[in-house]
Amino acid sequence: MRRLDRSIFPRARTKHMRASAEDRHSLFLLLSVVVFLVLVPFLEHSRIGELILLVMFFVTLFAAAVELSNQKILLWAAWALVSCTLVVHLASHVYPAVWVLHVTGQALSVASFGLVSVGLFAHLGRPGAITKGRLYASVSLYLMLGMFWFSVYYLLETLHPGSFIQTVPIEVRALPRDTLLYFSLVTLTTVGYGDVLPVSPPARLFAALEGATGVLYIAITVARLVAAYQRSSDKEVL
Repeated sequence: MRRLDRSIFPRARTKHMRASAEDRHSLFLLLSVVVFLVLVPFLEHSRIGELILLVMFFVTLFAAAVELSNQKILLWAAWALVSCTLVVHLASHVYPAVWVLHVTGQALSVASFGLVSVGLFAHLGRPGAITKGRLYASVSLYLMLGMFWFSVYYLLETLHPGSFIQTVPIEVRALPRDTLLYFSLVTLTTVGYGDVLPVSPPARLFAALEGATGVLYIAITVARLVAAYQRSSDKEVL
């Protein structure tokens, strides 16, 4: 009996410590996403603010990459892609007049958020209990989907200015990033206030796809979490 206790309790303690570490990582990811979203409208229009947002942007991406530690291939691919994105964005920040760097950085941002979102979605489907970490990760993924579509819109607006318009007059032709981020979040949640409109065919298509993504994500994620919990319970019974 003593040998059994010695073999079981250290294993259970190690499992608990691993679960606690995953919960902390997931909470850090959620907080980094929320902080970035809150800071965007306040810091976007200053040079120092742009640098702070750039740092927070990559803190969010790297924190998301850490969540993929159980998927080695996706983990290394995410680290490589996020690192390349960081280098290009830093170069674009130093040389803002180089249009190619700006467009390349936005394209890499789309790819980074897309890859990380796919990895997180697969991570949520693993068998196991519905822990706090999984709930944090599911909320983080929902918000990161909004950031993914924001990156798509920003790239589209950079390549084709005027793809989106505001119903209230603005002084600049191209919409600022905080407006596009706002549009992405209200579209993802299917709120759609109507103060920002997609007018070009690609913009309309992407907006429609994001709206569908927001609706389907909630239903699919709940179903996957429940299914994962049921599979875990069945294994424990067996």
